[in-house]
Amino acid sequence: MKAIALDLDGTVLNNAGEFPDSLKETLQAVHDKGIKIIIATGRSLPMIHTKVPRDVPVDGYVGASGMTVHHGDTLLSRTAFTKKQVEFVLSQVREHEMYYEMTTSEHGGPYTFNEDRSYIEKDLTQTPDATVLEYENIGTARTLNSTEQWIDPEDIDRSDIIKFYFFSNSKDKLESWAELLHERFTTDEGFQIYRTSDHNSEIMVYGTDKGTGLLTLLEKMDISIDEVHAFGDSMNDIPMFKIAGKSTAMANGKEDVKAIADDVTEFSCDEDGLEQYLRKHYL
Repeated sequence: MKAIALDLDGTVLNNAGEFPDSLKETLQAVHDKGIKIIIATGRSLPMIHTKVPRDVPVDGYVGASGMTVHHGDTLLSRTAFTKKQVEFVLSQVREHEMYYEMTTSEHGGPYTFNEDRSYIEKDLTQTPDATVLEYENIGTARTLNSTEQWIDPEDIDRSDIIKFYFFSNSKDKLESWAELLHERFTTDEGFQIYRTSDHNSEIMVYGTDKGTGLLTLLEKMDISIDEVHAFGDSMNDIPMFKIAGKSTAMANGKEDVKAIADDVTEFSCDEDGLEQYLRKHYL
């Protein structure tokens, strides 16, 4: 293989959202063998840089599940919602009082409008279901204490929104919201829907995913998709799993992801599963 494409949350990062200290040395050793390293994640590039140490040798980024593609820090492509789509999303979250985050390509985020803070805080301060993941609880605490997330409409460029993320402490509320997404946020209207846990969902522009983003990046890098080994754990990794030369699901991955993968790591993201796999098969 000439490149590895790595998802972040649940793959590189553990369930607390942490980058393991020892993984940096392992990735450097893999890179020293001439294998390119690509990060392919639902996070935007600014958010990636808050999680991946700058001295990790990353050759390219597929951000926001393909909505942005960077070769190094050079932008190759960007796909954003139309202003009409943004207004539709905002009308729906307000009607159903659903927590949301907006991500932009330039500044990352997350961002949420102050005018929706009252109902959102009411939801986020409710006792979370036992099925809420650790990193989701961390995200809730971050949101409630943030001085940067809460903005006014004039503070954001609505033509640069590349992702909406939704969350609820109530599994039942999120399930109802997910049903509404599939009913109203259709592909004909240009929306792509993803779920990465029982308590969240997110939407991007239809037709743009980790697979299309990876192909854009590989063309620039002059690498065939057959020479790429993809690693991931959730629904938004499936498009790149379907086209990569080899795919490996994490032990903690969703069952539908494991079902299409060529193999599965022996250990989970909380047990340094990616690092142990790379050391066994590449070093």
